[in-house]
Amino acid sequence: MKKAKKIEKKFIEITPHRSILTKISQTGYSIQEALSELIDNAIDARLPNKKLIVKINITPQKIEVIDNGRGMSEIESARAIRLGFSSKKNKLGEFGLGLKTATSFLGKVFELNTTQINSNKRYIIKYSEDDWLKNGDWNEYPFYIENGVNKKTSGTVVVIKKLKVKFSDKLLQNINTEFGARFGPFINNKEVDIIFNKSHCKSYESTLLEDKKNKINIKFKGGKAVGWWGYQLVGLNKSYYGFSTFRRGRLVTTYDKTGLTPNQDIRQIIGELHIEGIPITHDKKGWLQSSIEYQALEKAMRIYFKKFERKPRRVLAGYSASGGKVSGVVRIIDMNMSGSLSKELAKIKRGDILVTKMTRPPFLLGIKRSKGIITDLGGSLCHAAIMSREFNIPAVVGTQNATIVLKDGQKVILDGDNGNIYTYED
Repeated sequence: MKKAKKIEKKFIEITPHRSILTKISQTGYSIQEALSELIDNAIDARLPNKKLIVKINITPQKIEVIDNGRGMSEIESARAIRLGFSSKKNKLGEFGLGLKTATSFLGKVFELNTTQINSNKRYIIKYSEDDWLKNGDWNEYPFYIENGVNKKTSGTVVVIKKLKVKFSDKLLQNINTEFGARFGPFINNKEVDIIFNKSHCKSYESTLLEDKKNKINIKFKGGKAVGWWGYQLVGLNKSYYGFSTFRRGRLVTTYDKTGLTPNQDIRQIIGELHIEGIPITHDKKGWLQSSIEYQALEKAMRIYFKKFERKPRRVLAGYSASGGKVSGVVRIIDMNMSGSLSKELAKIKRGDILVTKMTRPPFLLGIKRSKGIITDLGGSLCHAAIMSREFNIPAVVGTQNATIVLKDGQKVILDGDNGNIYTYED
């Protein structure tokens, strides 16, 4: 009989290396996502019955994120630098990583100042990547308390310096636009005002086919998804369609194609889904797609949208005289009816699409009422082209046979950017 092998038990140290604070920030953040982490924290700290104001100021030297929320207590502020700790439940930030990863991604130095209402103390945390990597101690991190603060004030200020990222004018504009999309529900509900470099972020609205939003309410095993969907008017764009998905009011994914096929072109399905019951990834960038709940939602979405993914049919092509994309009802005008031209033009109701061989000066009132122009003849300097640019409406000219192919009262999509005309069914 063999003797049992003797196993020796020891204890080893597994204190993380100081560099982990820097390494976890290298997780594929975009600049918008990193800044959004800091806004998330501010939204979690908004006071009841008080509008939260978040100001983001960016210069080549530093980033400031300032809010008028409830601020942090001494215990909360001390824990803010503690990696992985979070006492938040059912809020945007719940993994205890956002502040540390976001600030470390954006710059090598940051400072947090926070105070609560009715408190005369301000709590301050300072972090320098170079100093931490050289002398950092997990058990003795410096923490500062300033006394004599105005008790009527509250909020948190995060200042990031020695930036690791660069901001072009175009990037700054894109960030402003994305914040409008990410935090649109809070902005629309007048809960939050986000001011980015002194400019108020506005919630983003897509151009929808016939301005029509369809309500959606899908129940699946473990949860539900509610919101709206519609057809977006865009060019032959294979990427920018799908859903903005939200969890507890915060944007999780953009252009999410859960349940949709690649069968999208000029009329693309877009919408907004507020989802309950699906677990989220630790960095809050996506849904846990391996979960049973997510797979149940995907199946339910695929069944629901199958009948709606019909492609519009392109029926005409011409010269793009004025850009833009609109949908509307065709009104064919016979320009040869000289004695009854005014009666012909009276057919055009506000929002119709004017279709004719070519326009002339007497068409002016009809053009003013229309949302787009299609002609058989003409080029970039024809009357229709000039008038459409003057009134800032899309136009496609030189189609050769629009007045023959199209029927009065027919619904079409006019793609002035690419010079195409599509017909579609409801």
